[in-house]
Amino acid sequence: MKIFFKILLKIILPLLLVAALFIAGFFAWKNFNFVQTEKLHTNISRTLTQCAELTLYKMTYTDVIAIKKKAELSKSYSLVKFTGIIRIGIENFDNVTYKISEDKKTITVNLPATKLLGNDIISQTVFDEKSSIFVPLSTQEIFDEIDIAKDEAVQEILEEGILDEADLRAKIYIEQMLRALGFENVLFEI
Repeated sequence: MKIFFKILLKIILPLLLVAALFIAGFFAWKNFNFVQTEKLHTNISRTLTQCAELTLYKMTYTDVIAIKKKAELSKSYSLVKFTGIIRIGIENFDNVTYKISEDKKTITVNLPATKLLGNDIISQTVFDEKSSIFVPLSTQEIFDEIDIAKDEAVQEILEEGILDEADLRAKIYIEQMLRALGFENVLFEI
C-alpha cells in the first residue's frame, strides 16, 4: 500500500498537475487571443468610421455662359462667369465591411464604389448685362443655364474615367491605413 501511495505521489500527481496547468493555460490563451481579436476589430472599425466621407478628388472648374433672348426689335443678354468645385469619393463609410484571416495578417475589405459627392458653385460674376422690358431675362433662367453648364462639366470629368482613378486612390489610402495597423496583406472587393 505504501508503494502505491509513493507511485501516486511521484508519478500521477505531477501528471495531473501538469494537465491542469496545460488546460488552464489553454483557456487563458484562448481568452487572451479573443481579447486581442476584439481589440483589432475595434481599431479597424474606429479607423474606418472616422472617415465619415472620403473625398478623393476635388476639382475646381470655371465656365462662362452667355444667355440671350430676342423678340422683334428688343433683346436681352447676360454673360456670367462661375467657378465650381466637383468632389468625388466615398460617401458613407458605414457600408464598408471587412474580413480578417485567422492568422491576422490578411484583411479583405469590401469598399463601396466611388461616386460624385458634390458639384457646388463657389462664385459667380455677371460681366455684361443688357435687359429689355419687352424681353426680360429672369434670374431663374440664369440659374437654369448654370445648372446645365454644371451638368456638362460633371459629364466631361466622368467620361475621362475619374471614377476609376478615385477607386484606385481609395484602395491606396485604405491600404496605407490598414498596413499601419499591422496587416501584411490588404485585399479589396468593390
